[in-house]
Amino acid sequence: MEHEIWGKRSLAENKIEYITIGDLHLWVKYRNEEVWIAHVYNDELKRKVSSDKPPKNVEWSRWAHKNSSPEVTVSPAYPDKPLVVHSEFSLKVSSETRIQIFTRIPIWVRISLTNNDYQLIELPAVKLSRTWFGTFTEGELCYHAITKARRDLSHVDKKPHLVSCPIKIVNKSDEELTFTNFCFRVERLSMYQHDNELWADETEIIYQGEDLHSEVIMTGKLPEGITKKQLLTKPRKRVHKSLATRTFKRFFKDTVLIDR
Repeated sequence: MEHEIWGKRSLAENKIEYITIGDLHLWVKYRNEEVWIAHVYNDELKRKVSSDKPPKNVEWSRWAHKNSSPEVTVSPAYPDKPLVVHSEFSLKVSSETRIQIFTRIPIWVRISLTNNDYQLIELPAVKLSRTWFGTFTEGELCYHAITKARRDLSHVDKKPHLVSCPIKIVNKSDEELTFTNFCFRVERLSMYQHDNELWADETEIIYQGEDLHSEVIMTGKLPEGITKKQLLTKPRKRVHKSLATRTFKRFFKDTVLIDR
């Protein structure tokens, strides 16, 4: 890429700005006081893309606003649904044990008008399959995470379309916690940029027992070396200190409900 992905961009009249991240290709231009955006994914391409124009079969979407401006802001965002994250290995956590894990999840790309933060479009950097977490009577629609939860990220490659999320799991029950996956709710997390990587603030999950909901706490703690000045994106939802919700227990295997 010729310049930084995230931040403000000034669009010249009818001149195309090209952005690519993950599997997503975006073309943005300003024409006749409108912002035009076209996009395509790798699996939809038959040949190599050109940075100066989208493929012929890709349509432009157009936005007109009363406060028209050629200034747009490109920023990362969290997925609009929770994710089912799989552990790198099946993990057993004994009673009164606290562990640290990390997971990396794909971001969404958000384009908005800079002068009033009016959102034009928001697209996933990679397409994700959807699944149901819970029972038929109690549960929610989620995405499958494409990366696994790990105890350490020191040996993984940096990827600009993934945000690293530190998670503490605390077993406060009298029983052993065994899990291979869990439901990770990201709508109350902020996003930061550090050394060309995206990072989340910390989530703490307190396991209360098999038949009880877990307590999920957004601690606001940042990984070492990261400060509040490096904030890129605020949470999708208003931050509450904690919530009680189903996190580990699920009653049937993953089922893809909607095509990618």
